[in-house]
Amino acid sequence: MTARARTPRVAVLLPVYNGAKYIAEAVRSVLTQTFADFELIVIDDGSTDCSAEVLEGFSDTRLRVIRFSENRGLVAALNHGIRESRSELIARMDADDICMPTRFERQVDFLDSHPKVALCGTWTRQFGDNSFVRRPPVEAKQIRARMFLGWAMDHPSIMLRRSFLELHDLAYDDDFKHVEDFDLFLRAAELGDLANLPEILLRTRAHAEETSVVHEIEQVQTEALLLVRVLRKLMPEVTKEEEEFHLQILNNPVEVSDLPKVEQWLFRLDQINRDRGQYDADAFRHELRLQSYRLHAKAIGPGVAVLTSYWKSFLANRHEFGAREHAALAAEVAFIRLLGVARVCKKRLRRRQTGKLATKK
Repeated sequence: MTARARTPRVAVLLPVYNGAKYIAEAVRSVLTQTFADFELIVIDDGSTDCSAEVLEGFSDTRLRVIRFSENRGLVAALNHGIRESRSELIARMDADDICMPTRFERQVDFLDSHPKVALCGTWTRQFGDNSFVRRPPVEAKQIRARMFLGWAMDHPSIMLRRSFLELHDLAYDDDFKHVEDFDLFLRAAELGDLANLPEILLRTRAHAEETSVVHEIEQVQTEALLLVRVLRKLMPEVTKEEEEFHLQILNNPVEVSDLPKVEQWLFRLDQINRDRGQYDADAFRHELRLQSYRLHAKAIGPGVAVLTSYWKSFLANRHEFGAREHAALAAEVAFIRLLGVARVCKKRLRRRQTGKLATKK
């Protein structure tokens, strides 16, 4: 058997749809990995731009291109790529992102040394229109607890075991278009351990054409279905009104006057989880504490009332609470309010300037 015919250790799935602008840089970042035993499967999802011509410019034998005659969508492209591959490990990559050179090496080493982990992501750095670092939880129990409230893994950064998918008959579900990753992670977390490497091994590009921007409304609506699903699993007796309130505090700032209601809800979630053992108790409370912190920091109303509410919080007083967190919240509350004052002043200045110009005319 020739080396070329041998099944590589990793199959990298890279769907692309009209991604000619960035695809070359993404492909190069994969082909120059320090870990070289992989096959890069690019699924051209019916692109109408010059993506195909860009891909034809690569001569690396590890690159295989599958072309759809029409656009079928990300879910179809990913599931097709999984079926077409035969590798032990499957990695994800987006057509507008950039891998760090040691990404595959670090993930393969981690999975080899942690046989119970089914799926491994990494920390990521976003660049482009927005710049920040995503540092999701690292351990399985933390990831499960975080996903009760939202995303806990960056999809383009993951590497997973084929055997895990086949054992549990897992695939991406088109019913959760644009949040198909979150749905898969939620199901996977119930069946095996998930992990994130605490290293920035992928750069994700923020731009106006990315899915989270173009399909933002649909994404939020579909994500809400998943968040309600996990809430009902913890609380089968939850009411429609409680579901709506839960989604509200996960997605929007609240009025200072609503903070006591928020605290009551978070306290109830904490107690129910401790009684029913759905999530690791400490990891779950930690995530509730972070949510309480975020809601207080962005609460609409007087800063003093916000800080007073937080000082009385059962989460702040009873779990991982200290002077540093007090100071951080006070600084954040002050900054957000100063930013709001600055915006108001800027608007007033514009109105005055507009008025002066109108008077001159």
